Amino acid sequence: MIWFLLVVVLIAFLMGFFQLPIWIMYVVVIVFIVLILLRNPILFGKDAEKILAYLKKSKAPYMQFLYYFLQGDLSAAEQVMGKIRSKKQKQGTELMLLMERKQYRQAKELLAQMAGHKSKWYALADIAINEGDEEAFNKNKRKISDIFFLNILEVDKAVYYGEKEVAIGLLDNMLPKLRGYKLLTAVHYRKQILEGRI
Repeated sequence: MIWFLLVVVLIAFLMGFFQLPIWIMYVVVIVFIVLILLRNPILFGKDAEKILAYLKKSKAPYMQFLYYFLQGDLSAAEQVMGKIRSKKQKQGTELMLLMERKQYRQAKELLAQMAGHKSKWYALADIAINEGDEEAFNKNKRKISDIFFLNILEVDKAVYYGEKEVAIGLLDNMLPKLRGYKLLTAVHYRKQILEGRI
């Protein structure tokens, strides 16, 4: 990110020096932003292995947490979680660990402190599935508009009822349409089901 800003400042200086029109600067900045976004596998990556390799190389604590979490190394993920500065990211990572460990009571307490967001409603709906509370499940599901989360809830339901082949089929149908972190999440979930960890 620092290199990007330095390049933008250098280009702005050169354009000012040569007195080029301002609209050219806007075009250059937009092109740089688009290039950076397209090169970021977390956002648009189509290969789960490349995304995982990107997470592994990253120095950002949140990205390191995601790498260890997806690898199933929860103790390393928990250690890295302590380095995360953003309160929202820290709550999100703590929630992920609690859900993975099936500590639903603590997860509900944490969710009560969090602002309303699609991931909050998804987590509450997932907890309701695992606690067999159909009313809470439907209430929280209605608050979700993201198709990915709605599809993952169907997978969660299939897993809860022991229909693992159905869950794998649902995930297989989703995978070609997914990109970035959502793709990595679905691949990780599929792997957990196949290995019997869920």
